[in-house]
Amino acid sequence: MISFRSASERLDRWQETSRARMQLTLAVVLVGSLLFSPLVLASWNFSRTVTQVATILREANAVERNPVAIQLLERGSVTIEGREIGSVRVQALAPQFFDERGQIEEIDAVASLVASVVAPPWAPQRLIENPWLVTGLAGAVVALAVIAIWVGLAIQLGVLLVLGCCFLVPLWMAGQLGPMVAVGGIVFLFFVFFLLCRLALASLGRASPVSGVAHTLLLEGVRQRISLGFIGTLLVLLPLIPLWIDSREPLRYQVQTFLSRGTSLVFVFAAGLTLFLSCATVAFEIRDRQIWNVLTKPVSRFQYLAGKLLGLSILNAIVLIVGGTAVFVYVEYLSTRQAADIADAAALRDQVLVAREVAHPAYQQLQPDELNDIVDRTIARDSVLQADIADGRRYETEVRRELQATKNQEYLVQQRTIEPGKARTYVFSGLHEAMRSGADPVLRYKFHIGRDDSHETFPALFVFGQTPPAMVNYVPVQRNVFAIPVNAIGTDGSLSIEVVNGGLSRDRQFYPGTWSLNFDFDGLEVLHRVGGFEGNYLRALLIDWSKLVFISALGIAAASVLSFPVAVLLAFTVFISCAVSSYLGVALENYYIDEKSDLATKAFQYTIRGIAGTVKVACSPFAHSGGTDDLVNGQLIPWSSVLRTGGLVGVLWSLLAFSIGFLGFRRKEIAVYSGNN
Repeated sequence: MISFRSASERLDRWQETSRARMQLTLAVVLVGSLLFSPLVLASWNFSRTVTQVATILREANAVERNPVAIQLLERGSVTIEGREIGSVRVQALAPQFFDERGQIEEIDAVASLVASVVAPPWAPQRLIENPWLVTGLAGAVVALAVIAIWVGLAIQLGVLLVLGCCFLVPLWMAGQLGPMVAVGGIVFLFFVFFLLCRLALASLGRASPVSGVAHTLLLEGVRQRISLGFIGTLLVLLPLIPLWIDSREPLRYQVQTFLSRGTSLVFVFAAGLTLFLSCATVAFEIRDRQIWNVLTKPVSRFQYLAGKLLGLSILNAIVLIVGGTAVFVYVEYLSTRQAADIADAAALRDQVLVAREVAHPAYQQLQPDELNDIVDRTIARDSVLQADIADGRRYETEVRRELQATKNQEYLVQQRTIEPGKARTYVFSGLHEAMRSGADPVLRYKFHIGRDDSHETFPALFVFGQTPPAMVNYVPVQRNVFAIPVNAIGTDGSLSIEVVNGGLSRDRQFYPGTWSLNFDFDGLEVLHRVGGFEGNYLRALLIDWSKLVFISALGIAAASVLSFPVAVLLAFTVFISCAVSSYLGVALENYYIDEKSDLATKAFQYTIRGIAGTVKVACSPFAHSGGTDDLVNGQLIPWSSVLRTGGLVGVLWSLLAFSIGFLGFRRKEIAVYSGNN
């Protein structure tokens, strides 16, 4: 044991010397160049091949039966520089590539599929399709290793590499690619986590009371068993999730499943770590009298709490960076799996790994004169209302206001109702970005009909602009999607969609639907691309970090005036209330108060409704800030949501909680609450 310790100390002293660092840096650069050069070269060659194939495929036309189309349909290949590229699988799928005009709409997806036969089998195809990404990742890995050497983590890096190789070599010999990626990911995540912690500790080394307290908390966070338990479990589980996803499902569902589970797991573990660590770091230091050593130095109570908040915020940022990077990398890895077909690959690219805005149809509003006439006629036909107004039991202005709201709502509902065999046209505007991107927008719809039986299907026709009608068989009360041809959008950025309550038989004869069709306000939406997945994902992480800053302030404030168990209970209750406030809104819409019950029962019901409504309103900025759901569905998380959540939750709420905790902590007699007695 003594010899091992002395050897470890000698290695630590050796890696601190400039000569050793220079030697290790040179070795890492050379080894990295040898390892990553084949991948980088293969990526650039494959990208060039895909570009050449795409150029040739633009000439293909199945209607005109030109040579390129014939070769693709009959042999599943194209010829580039005298070399024939293709496969039997391409030949089987070739008829699906062409639209009714005989042209290939998904040029990029088809070109990637055709060129996949020349891609190196040892490299993920989706990764090598982007040579700049491959080059950047290779440079980033080498740069991280060099940084680890210069911050004194060379020995730890070597130990992790040796341990990783002990697991990776047997898996590689057994041909287990999935477990290999999982083990490699676990090793890499632990390395990045400790590297970021070391960099953060180095940045907090300034002689400042706040940074000194934050430095101590960060050391505490990477040494305590409770912290290592949360962080270690998270870093182990994330790379294992792809192994538990059924590869037989459509690829877009696989990616959405991992994206939902991965991002939720990162936030839940980070929130759990923050709740326990923020309460423990203050409450235990007060209980164990460790705080005496801090406050007897030139450190004020405000600086003490501010340092704790700063340290927790940095630790949360590290956890989100490591966990978020893991989720992003494994999303890219899952994207390399085989898609079910071209439509599945296109849905992944255009509906999941994108940032899309939601457009709703423009509904007509009743004009004031027309609305007043309707209200007048309604009152004139209702003798009970006339009597109530005449006897003074109800005010006429109140009655008219209620009737105006009711008639407006009925008019909107009428516009969202289509009788059997009838049709309505809905106009969506502001789709200029969809025209510029060239990606097909998507119609998302959820219809109600009859008894809303989910075991039945009903027909409907969609007519997009001047395109032929497209028939769908939908399941009521379930969200369905349908791709819209981008050329259906007008030059002014508007799109008209005619919805017909009926279908077409096999001989193209129209038949009406069974019952009237209707939908809610969000039951008919057009989602169109306005950005990429990477920026959307970054904004989601920033929103999560703002929430974690508030949880940190909440835990510190609770522990500064309460004991550890009570502080954890309070912080956990507030966190759960914020997290479930969106579900409270749904529950409140269906909460029924029995007006015929006795006074005590009604008082209890109104009290419950008031408490739930208050929690919903107060916590709605936390729950309705955009995050996992929008990210999984490929919906845009705008910078306005990031700024709103960061300003309201991350700053105002955090300052409020911190201020309350500081006011209580400033008046607290530390000596009375310290010690076991």
